[in-house]
Amino acid sequence: MKTEELHIIIGCFGLRTDDFVSCGGVENRILEVEESLYNYHDLMNYLDTCRLFDRPMFDYNSIRHFIFNVRDRSDQPMKRIWSEKKFELLQKFTIDHRHCGLYVKLILVDPQIVYPPEEEKSILIPATKASSGEPTPLHSLKVIRGRQ
Repeated sequence: MKTEELHIIIGCFGLRTDDFVSCGGVENRILEVEESLYNYHDLMNYLDTCRLFDRPMFDYNSIRHFIFNVRDRSDQPMKRIWSEKKFELLQKFTIDHRHCGLYVKLILVDPQIVYPPEEEKSILIPATKASSGEPTPLHSLKVIRGRQ
């Protein structure tokens, strides 16, 4: 029975400019490192070479290089570690969030702890009901300027 699982995480710190939030900060688990992986020992040596057991990786170019190296080291001859779609999403994430400040880190997860799913944030839009039963907005909107 496994006691803890090792996961590789990629994330960003978020971006706020002049009280405008472009990104609130995101983390994604991109790989569970387990002994059944192809070239597991080679991958563990690479993680040690990158010093990820000591500290997170923060350099943008190193992170891009890291993603390609993990894929190259862990791909099996007939089975990729990440699907093409997921690999493209990883590349898009690194490009889209490069201004937020990227990081890659390792975490240990206890599989016996059940983590609650993240709740979707919903926005409540209040309305009042007219006598006809149809909802009406609290404030009426007026066109200030528009094309004719």
